[in-house]
Formats: sequence, C-alpha cells, structure tokens
Amino acid sequence: MQAEAARAKAQAAQNGADPLQGSFPGSMRIPGTDTSFKFSGFAKLNVYGDFGPRNRSATITVPSIPLSSGVLGARTPGGVGAGAQYSRLNLDVRRPISESFGTVRTVFEIDWGGQYDLTSQATSSNFTTRLRLAFGEFGKTEGWGSVVAGQTSSLFSDATLNPIRSVSDWTMPGTSSIRQAAVQYSKSVGPTTFSVGVENTYNDVTSTAGTSYPDSNGGAGFTLSGTPDVTARVLWRGESGFFALRGMVRNIEINNEAAVPAQRYDASTLGYGIGASGALNLLDKRLTLFATANHGSGIGRYLSTVSTGFGAVTNFGLSGVTAQRAQIDTVTATAGLVGLQYKFLPNLQSNAIVAAASLNYPNYVTQFITTSSVINRSLWATSVNLIYSPVPSVDLGVEYQHGSRTLLVTDSNGVVGGTADRVQGMVLVRF
Repeated sequence: MQAEAARAKAQAAQNGADPLQGSFPGSMRIPGTDTSFKFSGFAKLNVYGDFGPRNRSATITVPSIPLSSGVLGARTPGGVGAGAQYSRLNLDVRRPISESFGTVRTVFEIDWGGQYDLTSQATSSNFTTRLRLAFGEFGKTEGWGSVVAGQTSSLFSDATLNPIRSVSDWTMPGTSSIRQAAVQYSKSVGPTTFSVGVENTYNDVTSTAGTSYPDSNGGAGFTLSGTPDVTARVLWRGESGFFALRGMVRNIEINNEAAVPAQRYDASTLGYGIGASGALNLLDKRLTLFATANHGSGIGRYLSTVSTGFGAVTNFGLSGVTAQRAQIDTVTATAGLVGLQYKFLPNLQSNAIVAAASLNYPNYVTQFITTSSVINRSLWATSVNLIYSPVPSVDLGVEYQHGSRTLLVTDSNGVVGGTADRVQGMVLVRF
C-alpha cells in the first residue's frame, strides 16, 4: 500500500500536480502519509427583526411561540437582534486502507449554538460551544458496507436530505434534525443505499406536572431510557433527484420510585415513526422541488419542531389517579413540508417552504393544567428567501418567516394560540 502511494505521488509530481493535494475535493495530504484532511467552516452573522411578539432567540421555535394575549412576552412589540453563534468549524480526515476495505474517515464539527447565559450578551456574547458531529466511518458502501460510530445525524432525520436552503438556522417545521450517538451500517446496491442503526434513546414524557427527560431533576426524572432506538432508511438517488423511506422504533419508559410503595409506578409503551422524502430536479437543475412527510405514534423528540416532550403522556399525577390506575400513552403526530428552490443565476437563488403538523392526544390531556400552554393541537409555518453570492465564498440572504400554533385547550385567558412574523438576514463567509 505504501509503495503504491509513493508511486502515485511520484507520478503526480511528474505530471505537474501538487503532491500534497488530498484524495477528496478541497483536501490536503499530510506529508509522508496517505492521510488527507480538510478544515472548513464559516463565520455567519444572523440579524433579525420581529413584527411581534417579542422573541429573543436567533430562530423561531414554532411550538413555543408566545401566546397571542395574556402573556407579557406576546403583548410586547417585537425587537431586533444579532448574533454569530451559528458559525461553524468542521474537520474531516480520511485515510484509504485498501481497495477491498475502503477508507477510514473521522469527522468533528462544532458551533456555538449551545446554552448560554443571557446576561453575558451585555458584555461579550458568551455563547457556549456545541458539539454537532463527532464520528468515525470506515468501509465502503459499494463493497462490504460502511459503518458509522459516534455522534451523527439520525437515519430518521430528513434535514440532511433537504436541499432547500434557509437563511435562519431553525430546523424547518415538520421535519426531523436529530443528531445523536449511534452505530449505523450502510450497504449500496446500484443507486440504492440500505441503512440500519442502533441509536441513543432519550425518552420524553409529559404529565400534568410538566415534561420529564432522563436527565430531569439532576437525573432523577421519572422518564427512563432503558432500550436503544432502532432506525432504518432506504435511499435511492438518480440523475433527476432522490427518494427515501425512513423508519424508527423506540421503547418509552417511565419509572416513578416514590418513597411510598403504593405510589410507585412503572410502565412502558412502544413508539414508532415513519417518513418519506423526495426531491426532483427540473429545468437543467435550476428548479428543485422537495417534499417530506413524517408520521408516528410516540415520535416525540424526533420531530424537534413539532412535538419535543410529547413522545408519550401519562395521567399519573391527575386528581384521583392512583398508581394502579395510571397509564402511559403515545402521542400521534403527523407533519409535512413542501418546498422549492429556484436558481435565477448560478449565484442568485430563492427558496420557499410551507409546513404543517397536527397532534392527537388521549382525552385526559385536556386536564393538564401546568403544561396547557405548551400542548399544541396544530402548527404551521412558511418562509421565503433570496440568497445572493457575490463571490463563491460569501452568501448574503434575507428571509421572511411566519409561524403559528393552536392549543389543544383554550388557556385561562381565553387564548387559543399564537403567531410570529420575522424578517431575518445573514452574512455568511466560508473558508
């Protein structure tokens, strides 16, 4: 293998090519090795202005839009803001092993979109570093297959397939953008790739007292993660577009080890999600149409902009419900998005989307008091933008966004939901 690499380098030098040029586009070779690396990323400035209500966030989160009245944040006029927390760094390292085995690849990616102290904005914009990707991959999908291990995009995620660009860094409503620890195997047969994964479980259950995750209350939440999630995807790619079918199965568990034995409650329920996504390129690829749909009972956090916290619900904690009468039930969610991208010029494009979602709950959820303001019956959103690249490394964009949500039960102030409207701009510089 080393002798072959040496001959390749010598031949490249004889032909006038850079012997340090890497094995994949934009990469460089580490001198004296077969390993190539690419360090890339971008600095991004987001600037936004809200028509109302006030939303001090770099993105619109549709499920938690402030309610239309009765809440101070909703009555207060919208403001403006700017931030660079979604700037990104990516390191991609690859080393070919053999023709039969394939290549070993390692990827790390971070941004600064994690949690942060709101008061730091007055002095230093002290955003917290967030790990987006950290995985190793080896093998070759066209041969014996490839394996990915580490934090990566879930096989159920359709955000990685979505060609529609947004100025905002929101997860487009109605879609899934889960990144988590996983082991995934993929095998290609012609233009079709079959993938299956065992992925990190992180159950989400809501009761009348609030939403519990495994790490709630310092790890003492009543939601238990005891079984990994299983995901699968079939992806076909052709010259004119692609089509994908996706699936997910998860076991949602709760475990309430109360001090009094009669109040202890343990139960579980099976959740699932199915999805279909596809894109079609027309007019010499100047026009791209995209559509995706997701449905599931217990899909919960996999629809991060629809039903986070509502993988399942429980009547445990309601008046008159004993541990013996308590139950856990999955929440059914259906969501979809259609979008288009049109390139007026190679460096000038417009993108537009329309997304909608609905959720169905057991009847007892109407009795939830503490959490009633976050229990949505339906959501929808739309956006349209214009993105111009004066030079290949610079993108300038402006986008209009609208979102709305409708509650399952009218709250104590007679509020049925809320809406949000925003204009957002960006300056993005790549390297």
